[in-house]
Amino acid sequence: MTLLFTDIEDAARLWAEAAADTADAVRAHDAIVGGAIERHGGYLLAAGDDGFRAAFSTAATAAAAAIDAQRQLTENASITFAVRMGLHTGEVVHRDEDYLGSDVNRAARLVALAHGGQILVSETTVILLRSAVALRPLGEHRLRGLRGRMSVHQIVAAGLATEFPVLRSVDCFEGNLPQRLSSLIGREDLVLEVAEQVRSTRLVTLSGVAGVGKTRLALEVGAELSGEFPEGAWMVELAGVGDAASVPDAIATVLGIPPQGDMPLIDVVSEALAGRRLLLVIDNCEHVLAAVAAAVGAILARSENVRLLATSRERLQLNGEATLAVQPLALDGGASSDAVTLFVDRARTVRPDFGLHDPETAAAVMKICETLDGLPLGIELAAARMAAMSAVEVRDRLSDRFRLLKVSTAGPQRQHTLRHAVDWSYTLLSPDEQRLLCAASVFAGGFDLAGICAVVGDCDDVEVLGQLDSLVRKSLVVADHVAPRTRYSMYETIRQFAEDRLAEAAGQDRTRDRHAAHFARTAAARWEYWNGPGWRDAVDWVETELDNLRSGFRWSALQGDLEVATDIAAHAALMGFSVQLFETIAWAEELLEVAAAADVRRLPRLYTAAGLACFAGRAEAARANAHRATELEDESRYDACEPGYATFIEALGHVYCGDLDRYVELTGAVANRYGRERGYGLAAYVDGLQSAGRVDEALALTEESVAAARELGNPYWISYALWIAGLALSKADARRALAAWDEGVAFVREHRVHFFDGFLARDAGRLHTSDGEPAAALALFDEAIAAFHRAGNVPQLIITLASVPPLFERLDRLAPAATLLGAMSRQPSSFHHVPELRDLGDRLAGKLGKSRLRELTSDGAELDLNDAASYARQQIGTARRDPMPAARQAHPGGLSRRELEVLRLVADGRTATEIATQLFISSRTAEHHIQHIYTKIGVSSRATATRWAIKHQVVDVTARG
Repeated sequence: MTLLFTDIEDAARLWAEAAADTADAVRAHDAIVGGAIERHGGYLLAAGDDGFRAAFSTAATAAAAAIDAQRQLTENASITFAVRMGLHTGEVVHRDEDYLGSDVNRAARLVALAHGGQILVSETTVILLRSAVALRPLGEHRLRGLRGRMSVHQIVAAGLATEFPVLRSVDCFEGNLPQRLSSLIGREDLVLEVAEQVRSTRLVTLSGVAGVGKTRLALEVGAELSGEFPEGAWMVELAGVGDAASVPDAIATVLGIPPQGDMPLIDVVSEALAGRRLLLVIDNCEHVLAAVAAAVGAILARSENVRLLATSRERLQLNGEATLAVQPLALDGGASSDAVTLFVDRARTVRPDFGLHDPETAAAVMKICETLDGLPLGIELAAARMAAMSAVEVRDRLSDRFRLLKVSTAGPQRQHTLRHAVDWSYTLLSPDEQRLLCAASVFAGGFDLAGICAVVGDCDDVEVLGQLDSLVRKSLVVADHVAPRTRYSMYETIRQFAEDRLAEAAGQDRTRDRHAAHFARTAAARWEYWNGPGWRDAVDWVETELDNLRSGFRWSALQGDLEVATDIAAHAALMGFSVQLFETIAWAEELLEVAAAADVRRLPRLYTAAGLACFAGRAEAARANAHRATELEDESRYDACEPGYATFIEALGHVYCGDLDRYVELTGAVANRYGRERGYGLAAYVDGLQSAGRVDEALALTEESVAAARELGNPYWISYALWIAGLALSKADARRALAAWDEGVAFVREHRVHFFDGFLARDAGRLHTSDGEPAAALALFDEAIAAFHRAGNVPQLIITLASVPPLFERLDRLAPAATLLGAMSRQPSSFHHVPELRDLGDRLAGKLGKSRLRELTSDGAELDLNDAASYARQQIGTARRDPMPAARQAHPGGLSRRELEVLRLVADGRTATEIATQLFISSRTAEHHIQHIYTKIGVSSRATATRWAIKHQVVDVTARG
């Protein structure tokens, strides 16, 4: 499209000085420009108080509209202002009644170069207009906010002015903004946002951490706005101003304002600026903040037309001030991220052939940008090393980033190295703020107020909160207010600097001790609320603080503080397993030997936590450790879990080892000896009974087991009980089982008990394999494999994968069934948990032949567990796209008999609930069938599905009337 953008010159001043007259003239302007666009076939994108945006299918019609409008504007005596115009042709995206894309931005920048009465044309449009209109070349110009230069022409036509001043390009404005020798990357949208804020607000402050690019952004915004200020854009650099009293001198010197006798210099500056329209960029205000605030306040009090853009770690605290936080460059997007794009751009200035063609180099650059937190200063310093080093070499040396990333070029000393950039901010802190920042460096993954108070040690929370507030305002600490309680963090570059300062002060060991002790105390306290309605809060805490728990555990274990290490490892695992943080279980296992030798007080809890390793594929060790916990819990010198809990964990270890009888025995003991109100014990006993074939006994206890779990109130055990209830019911009543699992799925999603996502999907899939719908089974198995694979739950992944071959056999997909059977031969436990596998091989041999079966199972035996999971999901995907190949030949649309039956009921107006009742399936399954049928036959609603059914004679139209 060819875009025509128009803009009323100096519109802001006109509205401010003569609003009524301007309004009348703008109405006449709108009629003229809008009429010209319409007459020449343009599409109006937007119209405002100061111009139009329109799109044309050809460059010639766009130029004709511009000439037509400009002539009429010139001839209309009621219009007292001039209008500038720009034409640019490029690729655009039409979305939401608008055109979007980089070429839209170029059109906007092009019109900003023009003077009133002038029509400018971009180089792409020139090619299309050479024979249509006369054009005058005006040279190459840089457009604000865009990289490179553009060749610009002016349209020459009868009735239009031909002579204008030099174009308003970036390099031709009044002021002292330094020429930008490098492009600005990843900030295009932010430049526009800040510029718009400056237009509407007299004082804007850019805040952010050292090295984030506040100065560079301010310069770009200044260039973007410079054409809108007749007296120009001026930059006052305060980094070298060490004395607060010298701030007025620095401003006056830049603006060329001399002192006047005994009059305070800031009053002289304010008076001189009173009638001027300019942009003042004041850079690096943090170390003289009060003096800058006083000076800016005085200027704003005297002048209505001066705009001020400041950069500082914290706001100036003036009325009417707008603050925008400058964030590091985006890291998402891999090799195409803003951070990596900046690295490559800067690397090519020192090595023109630098690129990401080599995968190892690309990976190294992405890691460098991630390690440097996306901070532009750090990335540019790292990219500069490409002159003498490779990206891989820089990546491998970034642990000593403060020594590596330094340069010797001219410029402010604070920007020569990352250390100087951060030290510039650190030295301005009060001693208490420095102490707090250093203490915060021991946290991993962030911290809350309680945590930092515990680590600092001798300060109350109000005092600490005040210091935190100051550090946040100085951009050294980041506050996250998304959660109900504020969480704080530091960019890794800042954290590492503060950690170095803490080590230099010889306070690191003591601070780390307090950090570990805090998380040990808090973990033990949280465990007290885990087994009840407080489960969600407890596990949320473990998930949030996992990095700190890991760090505290490692430190305390290394220091030999085994009581602290035990409290962290045991309680993190006892809570964390329920949200699949199986790493915490390994901590408990790792600590067992030395903790047992030290005879720590909570040793039974540590053994119980290690017993949870059955979920991580270490069933034998888990069973032994849980049994040891039961032996210790009766000794008074120990602090164990609640009575019966270690026995329950031991029972789980036995069933994962294949000892079903012992599982039934122990779960029965927990339920009967320690009280059914524990919730988990009775549900586990029901599981043991139904697994052992004692279905009637299991069914007799099913409702009670669910009720006991609900009474306990722990969402984890309620989900567990609903899952077990479905298992028991599946042996007698498939419909009730699916209903129980439907309720379980809803409960799991509501309470985010994702541990059971895979269990519920897997077992519902198994039921559908034998008694339900294969299409539903495919979808459920896919969900279950993904869930267990993602969580690293090896035993359950094995059971799930072992359940898939019988389904493939039912779907007549014999080769995938045999291949996956071969893969499961590497996992002996799979034949115990899925007994139907034992006979599957014989059936497949009869259908495929023994030779072909051996070939396929041998191929499958080459697959490890991860490969088997990927293979199974790939084959499930194929089967879901084509569930019943034979059925396609017999039925329209490739629908199975059951799917045709569902479609008939849909066409008959039945709801999903009614269909479920008639076909003895769950409502969820019925809804799945309906959506799957819609997808297969290419419809999206009941009405179109009905028409399809009639057309393909699925329903009897005569009978339907």
